[in-house]
Amino acid sequence: MRRSCEAAEEPERSGQTTPDPALRHHRLDDDSFAMLCSTGESLPATHALLDAEYSRRLLLLRVLVDEVSARPAAVGALASAREAWDLLARAQRRSPQTVHRLLMDPQTGLWAAHTLRRLRGSEDGDAPLWSDVGQLHALAAAGAVLAGVGCRIIVPARDGAVLLPCLGEAQLAAAEPWGVAEVSAQGGTARIRDLRDGGSGVDVPTDATRDAPGWSGTRRLSLSHRGLTLNLTVDDQARYPVIAGTTGPDRLDEAQLRHWHSALDRAWTQLVEDHRESAEALAAGLFSLVPLPTGERFRPRSASASEAFGCVTLSAPDARLADDEVTVELAVTLVHEFRHTLLNGLMHLTPLADESSDLFHAPWRDDPRPLTGVLHGAFAFSGVARFWRARSARDSGSARERARFEFALWRRESRATLETLRTHPALTPTGRRLVLALLADIRSWDADPVPETSLLLAEQAAAHQRAAWRAHHVSPDETTVRAATDSWLRGTRPPLVVAEEGGSVVTDPAGCRLDAFAHLVRLRIADPHAFAAARDGGPLPNGVTPADVAYVVGDRTRAAALYAEETQRPASWGGLGLLLGHPALAQRPELLRAVSLAVNRSSGQTPPPAELAGWLARAWDGDGSSTGAHKGSGSMSQSARCSQSMA
Repeated sequence: MRRSCEAAEEPERSGQTTPDPALRHHRLDDDSFAMLCSTGESLPATHALLDAEYSRRLLLLRVLVDEVSARPAAVGALASAREAWDLLARAQRRSPQTVHRLLMDPQTGLWAAHTLRRLRGSEDGDAPLWSDVGQLHALAAAGAVLAGVGCRIIVPARDGAVLLPCLGEAQLAAAEPWGVAEVSAQGGTARIRDLRDGGSGVDVPTDATRDAPGWSGTRRLSLSHRGLTLNLTVDDQARYPVIAGTTGPDRLDEAQLRHWHSALDRAWTQLVEDHRESAEALAAGLFSLVPLPTGERFRPRSASASEAFGCVTLSAPDARLADDEVTVELAVTLVHEFRHTLLNGLMHLTPLADESSDLFHAPWRDDPRPLTGVLHGAFAFSGVARFWRARSARDSGSARERARFEFALWRRESRATLETLRTHPALTPTGRRLVLALLADIRSWDADPVPETSLLLAEQAAAHQRAAWRAHHVSPDETTVRAATDSWLRGTRPPLVVAEEGGSVVTDPAGCRLDAFAHLVRLRIADPHAFAAARDGGPLPNGVTPADVAYVVGDRTRAAALYAEETQRPASWGGLGLLLGHPALAQRPELLRAVSLAVNRSSGQTPPPAELAGWLARAWDGDGSSTGAHKGSGSMSQSARCSQSMA
């Protein structure tokens, strides 16, 4: 359950979500708020957030219409924003539920927020401003068509394509990059035509989800099990990205759509059977899925966004893997991203933290995270831990072994992160209440029986990821590094300042796929043959080295020797710190790496990692005897010294 490094910046985790002052009258009642401050998902809390989000969408649209009306040039050759608004209002009077669905569509939220930012000059766009503004006209046209209201309105076209929200897309013959087209509706029929080509156009099918000549309908799936139904749009026509800066999805062919349907149907069945409360909340609040290409095994790409309540973007299930593995991965990812949606909804109502420049280690991410980002992750992964807790009690065989490992890992990591956040001064009272409630839930699981093997693997995986993260992203104090380097070169004992905490977080873009240990544990459990091949010199997963494999196998001597041969890779210093260092030094592999690099710059020689680690450890032991000294860098090879030290 990790993000690949290609998805390092996801909107809902990259910064603050600002509460809307106009929504201050919307408050969750105590019961709904208490249910939201939980590792589980509840239907009443979801409904309360949905009500607030609908009010917010209405406010966003009203503000957008007012701002565009004050700048008539913003609509270009289109009708005024108020005319589009009036048409949408007519559709609402005819069919309130139709317009409600349109306004709650995640693409509506993303479009409205993007266009408002453009109007206010805080964001650029590839399209002319009038084309983005004109999606209001397309929204009104879609409302009229769906509600059976007669209309004739000009809407924007991109490369000849006209997208009507919640209906589909028409492809006209003309392919001008930024053009216009007319939508006309009457008596239950609708037609879209280019005004410049003599009136030819595209007829919208009565069942708009069905493809027709020139028309690509919006894909909808209905998943039902034991009386609970999830109606989901597979939005392969999304124009406004969930992950900022990415391109839109490719249209799925029928085989791909069937594959998605089959995988989602299995995942939904599992959620309804074994995670009923979560499934009830998802059925109410999950609206659309934006498909991505298949990702790496155990590393699905997924994201949600604060302006896209009810949407998840997700990598396609891997058809090469066993159904059971695909099903549980898809189910837990849906729960994970839906929890981000819930927290985004809460953060639209009330602040959880004040501004803070602090950056944090987030065990589920490769990169350092801001306060709200790590709070988001802690909220989501506490729910992930709860999901695997349930699976530990229900699954059998290798699936149960996987569930126990995941539960042990995410219980540990969520708890540790929440303990870090608990006393942070930037948390608001609401934010602190949320953190303490999540902690109480997780602490209540302390008595859950988990095999010692699973606990040990979780402890090792957590330590390995944290060490690799620190080696990449933590820069030790320069004065400390310089003092240690000078002492090493003089052959004296390490300065006591080495044992003092210090340093700063500096994001290293190369810090990717730092979950190598956990990834290999998952592979060994789920696919012993693939793990054996990796162990015996075969293909390795991305971001994994032979040293990582040796560590997971339990061959610490070989792992240390291999890590010592690849010290150009920062993450390898994390492994070395764990294998060679004093327990305190194992928490600070960045110091071991920094001193090694500084010695090399000063002397042209690279100190043997094992010897350097043993020498630095004297600073924590407080041993001032001559045994803390060494004889200089010497000429023995690094690998030979490492082997001698590990013997």
